Amino acid sequence: MTLEELLKAARSQTVFIVTPEGEEYVLEAADDFEKEVAQLGNSEKFMQFLEERRKEPGRIPLEEIEKRLKMEENEDL
Repeated sequence: MTLEELLKAARSQTVFIVTPEGEEYVLEAADDFEKEVAQLGNSEKFMQFLEERRKEPGRIPLEEIEKRLKMEENEDL
């Protein structure tokens, strides 16, 4: 199968490629969201932004939110 034939097939379905060594690959058309995710994942500036946001004060851990919700449920009973 030629590269052009593979790309044509990937336009309408997911193509699984297995090498003679047993390595497996998936080929499919990327939508705009997938392209954006790939670009942002490779952006050093965006990754720095996420790291800075993670360190900002005022964030509430999920466990704390769950604890507060359970306390409110018990108060309503």
